[in-house]
Amino acid sequence: MLNGENFKICLEDQKYCKLELTTKIGYYNNTVNMAAEGPIRYGLASEWDRLPTYRHSHQHASDDQENLPKDPRQWTREHVVQWLRHITTIHNLPEVPSSRFLMNGKALCLMSPNMFLSRVPLGGKLLYKDFQLRLSTALYSRN
Repeated sequence: MLNGENFKICLEDQKYCKLELTTKIGYYNNTVNMAAEGPIRYGLASEWDRLPTYRHSHQHASDDQENLPKDPRQWTREHVVQWLRHITTIHNLPEVPSSRFLMNGKALCLMSPNMFLSRVPLGGKLLYKDFQLRLSTALYSRN
């Protein structure tokens, strides 16, 4: 109970989250129900694989992923283009012209977030984060 307000969160049919806010002012009692915009997705990866759109993009993404070296510093220009295709496919981003990234993996390491954003305004931040995650995984892996 905060300042006469009572918050309650419950699940209905484990599909939608419902937030109830009860406000008491004197003798007046008001309850407001707010449901989430869409379903809350819980489940195993195998359940997601049953969805045709996710399965389709996931299969193509894993095909592209197999040929990429684990260490982005070893990427050639072709690997960079392959990585761009992979990320744009998974996240349903607009296609990125390969002419914007005519560089190898070592050159990508030198790029700042703003440099990614200037080349790809819609999705540059996501590309930067994905690349940095791959780079840090390669740098700090014990192999």
